[in-house]
This record gives sequence, structure tokens and C-alpha cells, in this order.
Amino acid sequence: MSESFRANNLVLFKNAPAIVEEVGDKISIQRAGGKQVKVRPKDIELLHEGPIKGLHELDAEPSGNIEEAWELLQGETVSLVELAEFIYGGATPAAVWFAWQALQENLYFSGTVEAVTARSEEDVTETRNRQREKEEEAARWQAYIERVESASVGPEDFEQLSEVERLAYGQAVTNQTLKALGIEVLPEKAHRLLLRLGVWDETVNPYPAREGCAVVEPELEVPPLPDEEREDLTALASYAIDDDNCSDPDDAISLDGDSIWVHVADAAALIAPDSPLDLEARARGANLYLPETTLHMLPEGVTEVLGLGLAERSPALSFKITRDDDGTPRCEKMVPSWVAVQRLSYAEVDERMDESPFVDLLTFTESYRARRVANGATVIDLPEVKLSASVEGELYNLSGTHELGLKKPVEYSVEVKDLPRLKSRDLVTDAMLMAGEAIALFLVENQIPAPFASQPPPDEPSTPETMAEKFAYRKKFKRSKLSLESDLHAGLGIENYARVTSPLRRYSDLLVHQQLRAWLRGEELIDETEMLSRVAQADLGGGSTARAERSSNRHWTLLYMQQHPDKVYRGILVDKRDDRGTVLIPELAIDVKLRRMADEQLDQEIFVQLTRIDLSDLSFSCRQVAPVSE
Repeated sequence: MSESFRANNLVLFKNAPAIVEEVGDKISIQRAGGKQVKVRPKDIELLHEGPIKGLHELDAEPSGNIEEAWELLQGETVSLVELAEFIYGGATPAAVWFAWQALQENLYFSGTVEAVTARSEEDVTETRNRQREKEEEAARWQAYIERVESASVGPEDFEQLSEVERLAYGQAVTNQTLKALGIEVLPEKAHRLLLRLGVWDETVNPYPAREGCAVVEPELEVPPLPDEEREDLTALASYAIDDDNCSDPDDAISLDGDSIWVHVADAAALIAPDSPLDLEARARGANLYLPETTLHMLPEGVTEVLGLGLAERSPALSFKITRDDDGTPRCEKMVPSWVAVQRLSYAEVDERMDESPFVDLLTFTESYRARRVANGATVIDLPEVKLSASVEGELYNLSGTHELGLKKPVEYSVEVKDLPRLKSRDLVTDAMLMAGEAIALFLVENQIPAPFASQPPPDEPSTPETMAEKFAYRKKFKRSKLSLESDLHAGLGIENYARVTSPLRRYSDLLVHQQLRAWLRGEELIDETEMLSRVAQADLGGGSTARAERSSNRHWTLLYMQQHPDKVYRGILVDKRDDRGTVLIPELAIDVKLRRMADEQLDQEIFVQLTRIDLSDLSFSCRQVAPVSE
């Protein structure tokens, strides 16, 4: 095959011109810039016999008329050399090279070096129209990019910017706008761009959508409560004790002599396994609590039917909890019931803690708390706050379908409330934990497959006392997990534990209720294999919910700080690494990194003031300042 090539031939190599220098087993060619390479015969294609002395001979296009040649060659087939003769009146190496380029444009001609045909007038017209559209689209794109660069976008840019939004919401993995601007293709980078352009304002919270959480309320038909026998427990004084703004009360407590009753919304009475309501709750995993709103795991209609204290009497699954001689809580009785529940806030109950039955309930639960502490439970009393946010104006759509040009919120407010340690909150917590431990033992003893919550102990257990010690010890705790094997929950100091008291808010609790209800009725239980699958799905949804809540809380905390740029915060130095330190701001339950801390001591008061916020990556920085005098 190499016999067809000679020195000084013009050849095509990788769609570029080259000159044959020497022919052997391999062919030595010279490319643009004088670069010499050896190639196989099949790697090159002969364009012109030559001789050609240098590629500079191809720099200038000969005089010719492509359209005239196209008209003349209608219906004919010619070689590339012949095409050069028709266009340029000769077949010099330069003429053949430019004829090759005309062939590659695929406008007037198509084919190969050996066989070139003239395209029809209709084909040429269609190609020209496509090229014109392509050029116009390129011009529109360039104009759009220029508007983005100058931050002067308008409604005509919505289609492109909506794709940027999709990336910011975590609903896309690539984006041409960011690529064209040389910006790293990441959700936080898209967020930053949308803020700079004014397409989003600072109140837009992308984290629920970014984590894959459902961002609209569930809308499903709610079946009526089944007509079944229930034990009448309305004579018991029952109390649902929650935060002031609780919208889905699903647990209540009663004192009954030496026992307590824990009444829980009877969710499994309405929500059968694999029903539409069950599948929706399984996908969500849990309620999503955001400072600006709450997105529920179940439709509002479920709470209207089952919420404790929302009607004169409420349906419940009630557990009567007693204690063994060693203090182990036992479920003495479990019944579907009717209860009459009074709703109270933690603050109201705390003011009545010396009254009956609250003082007696506290005595009952405090002995249980002492038992948990003796079993290794750790109470890490770090600051906690509750955030609430409101926006004046037209709120963005949480589903991520923000429409460009709509009036965006211009005013917002964020309220931060300290969550003090209240005896009433401890009372309720321990009553619910007692129910969780008692039901876990019941599940184990009756071999009922269900999700158990466990947590391994820290590698080096201790009893932290100072703020810095608590901050460090919290990091040593391993994550809790759900499994079908009952095991120690080290953080709670409980050997066997199942979450059972929040079936309207958390899917794993609903799973336990579905199994208990099936056991009570003598129906078939969800088997271990299927239960594992459901637990895994719920764990996935619950994890997304938890991450979305953490990021959302940080987002609104930063906006609170932005609303108070001159505020001086009291902090506590809780960690040190050389001259770098971590300062916890109790008022906000947030920590910040500072430099030049070499001379400061752990647990020392440090006063800080905001210097920078970047909402797109949830970062901020502060500087150390002198304390503000009272």
C-alpha cells in the first residue's frame, strides 16, 4: 500500500495537511510547524501527487467560484482533484486543499476524495437555514452570557437560569452556564450566582430540595377510622405536653397509681402496610421541621383524626407501664383506647410542677432517669435553640419552581429562642423513653420483627463537666442506628430500645405500631426480610430530613446574624489547635473558628462580632472584640 505514496505528496493526516518526506515500512511525514512523525499507510490519505515543497503553499486560497462549480456539477460525480479544477480552474496542491475544505463544509458538496457529488438546491437551502439558526443561537447564547456577567438578566433568560436553579436545588449535575463562565459546577456555586444576579434573594432555602426531601405537603385520601372495640380510658387525666407551636400531638401521659400510661396516636389503625399513606410516609421518613415551615410525613387529615387532644376524645394505642423490682419498665397492658387529653405546653407544666399529678409523674420519671444515668446515659447539656422565620412578600416555591420576574421577598425576620432545661421536658422525655424500653422488651419476648434503635458507647467513656469537655465528648459519640437486633443505646443508657411514641412524625415508630397492631389482632406480621427493606427506606428518608434540617437551621441562623451585623456575641472557647480556636456562641448554638487563640484558655469567655457571611456555602467568620459594657 505504501507504493501509492511518494515523496512530496500532499496527504491528509488527522484531517490536517501533511507532506510525505520518505517512504519505507512506515511513512515519514511533515506536519504544520515542521513536526515530523512516522505513520502507517492506512493513517494517511493522498490528496495531491505534488510536488509540494512546504505547507506554506497552502496559506492562500486561489481565486475561484464555488457556487458556479456547484451549479455545473449537478447530477455528476467527480474526484476531489476534478472538483478543484471546476472551482479554481486548476488542480494545484493549494486548490485541492481548499476544495477538500469545501467538501468538509458539507454545504455544496458531499462525498469522498474519490467521489464528490453536488448537493441538491433543497439540501443546500436546508443546510444554510440550519447554519443560520446555529449562528443566531450562538449569538443569543453569547448575549445571555454577557448579561449574566454584567448581572443584567431579564425574563428572556428564564429558560437558561431555570437550569441554574435546578443545579442549585440539587436536581441536576451539570450546567452550561456555569461552564461558560468558568465556574465550578456545584450546587453552592449555582446558589451564589443566583444570589448575585438577584434571581434568588437570601430567604431562598435550597437545602430540603437539595437533599431530595419532599417539599410539598402530602395530599392523599384519608380513610375513616375503623369501627372497632376500644377501651374507654377517658376517666384518666391525660396530658399531651409539647412545644407551644406543636401541630401534631401524638403522645400523652397519665398517672395511674404506681404506674403510668403512655397514650400514642393510633396511627396503624388508619395506615395499613403498603397503603398509599404508608408508602408516602416511608418515602419521607419523618416530618421535616424547618424554621419557616413544617412539611409533614402524613396528610393533615390523619392528624385531624388521630391527634391527641384535638377532639373531646381521641383514639390511641395505650401502654400501661409498670416497673420490675430492679426498675426495668414493663408493658403491663397494651390496648386500643379512647382517651380524653388536655394539651399543655412545657412552660405551663413547668409552672405547675409542684401540683398533682405533675409532681408525682416527675418523681416516677426521675427515678427512671437515675437508673439510666447509672447505666451509663450521658447528658451533654450543650446550648439548644429554636429558630422560627417569617418572610414578608411573595414566598418562593419550595418545590424549586421559582419563576423569574415574580416579586421576591424583600423583608424577613428570624427569631431565636433558647431552649432551657425544663423539668417538664425531662419528665416527658423519660416517660417516652420508658415506653420505648418497655415496648422493646415486649417485641423481643414475643419475637416480633421491628426496628430497634441502638448506639455504641464512646471509645473512652467519661463524665464531661465543662462546656469544652462536653463539646469534645459529643464528637466521640458514634451515630445511632436502626436494626432488627435489639442492642445497647449507650447515649440513653438503655439496653433495649424501640422508638414508639411518634408515629405521626417518624416512620420507624409507625412500623412498630403496625407490628403491634397486627400482633394484637392475631394477623400476619411483616417478616424480617420485608422489615429490613422498610427500615432501610425509612432510614434513608430520615437521614435526608436530618441533613436538610441542619443546613436549613444554619441558613436561617446566618440570616439572623446578618440582620444584626453590629451585635457582639458572648462565646466560650471550647477547642484549641495551636493558635486556632473554636468558639461556641450559646445564644445561637453555633460555633465559629478563630485565629490568634494561643494565649486563651479553654472555657474562657470570648466576645465576637460578625465579619462575613456566605449563604451559598453556609460559611461565616467573626473577629474577636472587647466585651460590651453593661
